[in-house]
Amino acid sequence: MIGICMRSKEGFIFNNKLLDWGIHYCSKIVKENNIIGYHAPILNLDEKESISILKNIIENIKGRDYLTIHLHNGKNKDIDKELLVENLMIINEFAQKNNLKLCIENLRHGFSSNPNNITEIADEVNCFITFDIGHIPYDNRLEFLEICSDRIYNSHVYEIEKDGKHLPPKNLNNLKPILDALLDVKCEMFLIELMDIRDILKTEKMIKEYLETYR
Repeated sequence: MIGICMRSKEGFIFNNKLLDWGIHYCSKIVKENNIIGYHAPILNLDEKESISILKNIIENIKGRDYLTIHLHNGKNKDIDKELLVENLMIINEFAQKNNLKLCIENLRHGFSSNPNNITEIADEVNCFITFDIGHIPYDNRLEFLEICSDRIYNSHVYEIEKDGKHLPPKNLNNLKPILDALLDVKCEMFLIELMDIRDILKTEKMIKEYLETYR
C-alpha cells in the first residue's frame, strides 16, 4: 500500500490517493474517506498535558486506522522515562478502546533515535512503531529495522532528512535494501513523506515500479 503524507497547509491536493494527515502541519482534523491515519502534533509525552491533547485527537478520528506520535520533540532534553511510559499507557489504552492503532515514530536525535529505546517502550506499552527511514543514517537502517521489526506497522519513505528537510530519492539505489527488508517483515504500508508535489509523484512512480518487480 502506498500512501501520501499530507504535510501542507494548503489543504487537499491529492483527493484520489490514500493520505496520512499531518496535524503537526495543518491542525485541522479532516474526515475524508481517503484518510487512513494521522500524525499527531509534536509533544513531549513525559508531560501530563499531552494526555488530554492526544485523547481529544483520538476522539475526533474514530474510524481511522492509526495515529502516529512522537515521544518527544527530538531536542536535547532529559526524558522522564517512567512518566513517559505511564502517560503512553493511558493514551494507548484509550486508542485501543476506540479501535485505533497507536504508533510511535523513531526520530533523528534524542531518546527515540535509539532503536532499543523505542522497541522497549513499544513492548512495554503494547503499541506499534512508525519506521521513518529518513531519520536513520544509511549504514544503520537494516540493523535498526532488525531490532524493532516485530512492532513496525507502517513506514515513512523518502531519501533522508538533512538540515531539517526531507530529501526525495533520485532513484531507489539507497532505499531498495531497506524497502526489501520492510516487505520481508510484512510492513507493506509505505507513506511518502515529502512536501513538493512533483517529488511525491515521482517517488510514488518509482515505488510502484519497484513493487511490481519485487523479488
